Amino acid sequence: MQVFVIFLVVLPISGVVSINITEPEFFEINIDRDHPEKLYKAFEDFKKKYNRKYKDESENQQRFNNFVKSYNNVDKLNAKSKAAGYDTQFGINKFSDLSTAEFHGRLSNVVPSNNTGLPMLNFDKKKPDFRAADMNKTRHKRRSTRYPDYFDLRNEKINGRYIVGPIKDQGQCACCWGFAVTALVETVYAAHSGKFKSLSDQEVCDCGTEGTPGCKGGSLTLGVQYVKKYGLSGDEDYPYDQNRANQGRRCRLRETDRIVPARAFNFAVINPRRAEEQIIQVLTEWKVPVAVYFKVGDQFKEYKEGVIIEDDCRRATQWHAGAIVGYDTVEDSRGRSHDYWIIKNSWGGDWAESGYVRVVRGRDWCSIEDQPMTGDIKDHKDNYYY
Repeated sequence: MQVFVIFLVVLPISGVVSINITEPEFFEINIDRDHPEKLYKAFEDFKKKYNRKYKDESENQQRFNNFVKSYNNVDKLNAKSKAAGYDTQFGINKFSDLSTAEFHGRLSNVVPSNNTGLPMLNFDKKKPDFRAADMNKTRHKRRSTRYPDYFDLRNEKINGRYIVGPIKDQGQCACCWGFAVTALVETVYAAHSGKFKSLSDQEVCDCGTEGTPGCKGGSLTLGVQYVKKYGLSGDEDYPYDQNRANQGRRCRLRETDRIVPARAFNFAVINPRRAEEQIIQVLTEWKVPVAVYFKVGDQFKEYKEGVIIEDDCRRATQWHAGAIVGYDTVEDSRGRSHDYWIIKNSWGGDWAESGYVRVVRGRDWCSIEDQPMTGDIKDHKDNYYY
């Protein structure tokens, strides 16, 4: 196969997304000289599948440039995964015509804060005393074997209704942190009340910051603290609008009814030294998820299916959030076992594994086990430090 290289410059454009590109991107495009029509057909298929309509031929060309960059990156990532014997697969998805800057606009720029002083889970003491969360000790592997080898909250029901809600879509707003908090609280509420209710991501996004626009990013800590103090309304009463939280101070909590009452929700930080064990214990014993915040590297944008094993986030500055809802183990083509988390994402059900992603567990992949959070409404206060 003959391959040639073209150097292209991506200029500021508009159309399918609203984020403006302020800096050009330079990248290599490798095209099979014998069969270039495959690439053009792939782009046409992409536009049809995701109903892309660009304003003019100039934008079409720039979107094609972005698409080819993704196309090449998918090939490289799949080749690397196959050579390593992993089951991870990458593919074209709804982000494939976005520039790096546009994709990063869907991620959070907020660096996690130090959780010292927040309530921390402790399963070892019957009567807790106050202790500030210590984040600087050596991490421990899971020691207990009393938990099942596999668990998935998506299979759990209360009164015939699943306690993990449908996948939602944050759109172009970087409110992943709010969706992760809401995913946690929805299941906590279902486990407590016996009924599932879709709760308002928009309220957390509007109100759960310190006055900054929620669409610019946010904090799991501020999100759970907000729900603890003010409670949370339902989606029907406070619906999601991906453009609303691009401005700060849009909170309208006093205009809505509380589904989760104020002061009813409790939260705690998972001990990072025992993250794997405690996350598994929360999932299997409490039947609630764990909200997590993690860095995003190149693999995550192109992810299609399988378990992400490699950590490519050491230099990453963008963050994302989701909710761990289960765990399991997979064996790769070389017979090696890889433990993994099942994460509920907020990019719609047409992304990856029906809106979910699986990543390796117990290795602090992309800092995912540094500051997990969970919560409850029932009588588990003895498991917290206050």
